Amino acid sequence: MLDLQQIHTGLVDSPRIAQKVLATVISYYPGRGAGGTDEALCDAGGIAMSKDTGPIKGYGQVNGGTWSLESISQEHGTLAQRSGRTGSIKIGDKVEIIGQHACMIAAAHPWYYVVDSSTAGDADRVVDVWVPCKGW
Repeated sequence: MLDLQQIHTGLVDSPRIAQKVLATVISYYPGRGAGGTDEALCDAGGIAMSKDTGPIKGYGQVNGGTWSLESISQEHGTLAQRSGRTGSIKIGDKVEIIGQHACMIAAAHPWYYVVDSSTAGDADRVVDVWVPCKGW
């Protein structure tokens, strides 16, 4: 499914990543971040994303590259604007977060919603639900 590790190595770019965690922005903090940038709170934290880090800073990147998942608690994460990038999000927005390690993230979820991004005009339509085999 790929992840930020493969982006870091140059193997792929973010549009090729198949696994993303869908999170909701639940609070917004103008000017609270480093250098007066904005921050936001989302409902994806360590349980949804794992606490793995990697060469790319943070725990994940919001698809589009303007925000990153900078810090996490058990169930919440703080999104920060990436340096030199602009892009707005607001309370209630759904954001797709690309995580550091797809395997750790996938292990935390009981099912995966499969969408077909090639579907013209309906790229977010769920076309299948996969239930992974669990247990070692």
